[in-house]
Amino acid sequence: MLASFVLIAVFTGFQHETKKFKTMVVTIVLVLLFQFIIIDPIKFIVLSIDSATWPKKQVVNYRSDMTKEKYNHLDYLRTRLRSLKSQLMITVEHRNEKLNEKYSHIMKDLKLYGTYFLLLLMVVIVHQDPLLYYNTNAVRTLLSHNTSSTLGLKEIRYMDQVYDFIELTLIKGFNTSQTLDTAWLQIPQMKRLGVIRLRQLRHIDNIGAYDPQWDYSNSMPEWSTPFRRLHYEDKYWRIYEPWTPLRHTPSLEDGLLLHFNHYGHDMDYPELAGYMALLSTGPHNSLKVLGFLKGYSWLDHRNTSALFIDFTMFNADANIFTVCTLLVENTNFGMQLTRASLQSTKLLESLDQMSHLKIIVMLLYLIIVIQFCRSLVVKLWYNRSAIRKAWNKVDVVIFVLNIILLALIVLREREVAKLLQLLKESTTRDYLDFQRPTRLYLLINIIMGFLVCITTLRLWKVLQFASVFSVFTKTLYMAWPAVASTALIIIIFLMGLGMAVAIINGNNSEYFQKLLKCIIACLCFAFGFSSEVHPRDMFHGGKALGIVLYLVLVFIIAVVLMNVFAALIFSYFENAEQDRKETAGRSRINFLQFLRLEYAHTLALCGCRYFRRKYRARGRTVRENIAWAMYRQELVRSKSSSIVVEKKPSDEELRFQYRRRIEMLLGLSAILTVQVELIERLMLGDQNGNLPSSSDSEDSDMPEMYRKSKTSKV
Repeated sequence: MLASFVLIAVFTGFQHETKKFKTMVVTIVLVLLFQFIIIDPIKFIVLSIDSATWPKKQVVNYRSDMTKEKYNHLDYLRTRLRSLKSQLMITVEHRNEKLNEKYSHIMKDLKLYGTYFLLLLMVVIVHQDPLLYYNTNAVRTLLSHNTSSTLGLKEIRYMDQVYDFIELTLIKGFNTSQTLDTAWLQIPQMKRLGVIRLRQLRHIDNIGAYDPQWDYSNSMPEWSTPFRRLHYEDKYWRIYEPWTPLRHTPSLEDGLLLHFNHYGHDMDYPELAGYMALLSTGPHNSLKVLGFLKGYSWLDHRNTSALFIDFTMFNADANIFTVCTLLVENTNFGMQLTRASLQSTKLLESLDQMSHLKIIVMLLYLIIVIQFCRSLVVKLWYNRSAIRKAWNKVDVVIFVLNIILLALIVLREREVAKLLQLLKESTTRDYLDFQRPTRLYLLINIIMGFLVCITTLRLWKVLQFASVFSVFTKTLYMAWPAVASTALIIIIFLMGLGMAVAIINGNNSEYFQKLLKCIIACLCFAFGFSSEVHPRDMFHGGKALGIVLYLVLVFIIAVVLMNVFAALIFSYFENAEQDRKETAGRSRINFLQFLRLEYAHTLALCGCRYFRRKYRARGRTVRENIAWAMYRQELVRSKSSSIVVEKKPSDEELRFQYRRRIEMLLGLSAILTVQVELIERLMLGDQNGNLPSSSDSEDSDMPEMYRKSKTSKV
């Protein structure tokens, strides 16, 4: 089929466009997969029902096929010679049937899981784009710092500066002229999609030591109460909308995708709460809305807890969406703390925008996933109790994660299609929320990360045939109680030290401000990552107390406990290695020896036989070369025994070596016998290899050199 497709594409004379060619290739592959996955099982079900319901009569034909090739005695000898050579390779070590069956299963699993793991890594590689990082870093830098015409987000110190930032950076920064063009002044290739959304969260009482209670009440302009519904509110809804909260009961999709909190410096803020105000596309109307909000004190110092500024930018040249969420927190001490949360994604990935490598990798990954699912279903279909095994449950988890990944990709494409349709039909006052496809994009990355982790774990189980993996696994199994106890002691020390450092130095160091962050900083410092945390950060409570805290962190945790942890694992590793050497017998082959014998014919076809070490006479006879090789082995053995005391083999090992040598000699004897007979029939027999029956005919057919002596034929 592949050859036919290539010949059709080359010799038809049509020059297809790249987009059309990609579409044709993907369509052909999908149709073939549809046939193999759905149509063929249906066809086989119909045929099986037909055969079971109306069985056909079996017609027995005993006529021999006269066209078959006939073999003579020379062919038999050649076949026998090849058989004996193959039997010579199958030594005593290769006759352990249970071990061969185990290695056969390992080979199949290694082929399946190894291929799946490599393709999964390739999918992760082609899925990632390094331009996303540079785009995020550039946009965050331009929004956070001052430029010649804009105000940076980090320069906001007071509530009144928020309006200046919105006017200079977000309104005039995107509308360089009095038009509806939303190109950004800093990066002209990027344009804003929709309008800017302002969302503030208000607490009922003043911020204190407890978690705040968010306000969900309706108000009038200037936050006056009581709320009154006016008859012209539907016509001038833009005026009254900023004082009405978002609906408290979100939809199902918003509840699943947007039910999360934004982590601020002071507290956490929910996404589906607060009061919303929308700007306009044009600069003139946006400035009017901003002036209205400022005139009626939409942001106040008393109840405003946080302000979120949400908008989305799109770079058509790089095909990158940048979802921006700017946070301004109103703290108790009157200052404003800011944070810019940006997420760059590629949501528009059609066939014409994908590279050929990405299309090939995705199609290969789809095929290997189908093979993996088929192998799992067949295994569980014929053996229902296999689901109780832990590694089969891991396979089921991999299968479920692939199904979830496919469902998330379909949902993301659906959300993007809905937003693009809304963008086509939107007006200058519609806000396009790209949070949901962005959250789906992040969930897809998380699922792919879980797939890599669990596939690595499954591949680790397959690689247990190697001594390194088996010894390390046995070490973890033997040492986990002691390792867990030591780790618990380290965690207790870290928690105690973290509490002490946070209480004493929390008000003077950014990394010791919160307890969890302080524990993480101490752990990183104990492992040597001291680029951010400095020893002087621990001396805010005095020199004596700082020295004590520093000694506990550096000496007790970093030196004593960490070295005990490493030495404990190393001790168990040595014990596991010693047990493996004692229990391992010499009569057992390894996996590479099994593959070498299993694929001997394939290796010979690939040309590996040319890399074997050939026999070189070096001006000596065969007998002299054998004597020289034995003398050299004896010399090496004597030198090694003088340095290291050689362990004497046991009686069982001696019997095993004796049996192997005897079988080797018997195999060589049989090979030489067949070779002698084959040479005899080639030189003395006819074209079919038959020797003459009478002595006269034998003398007449013999060559001159063989007539002198009939007894020595070779």
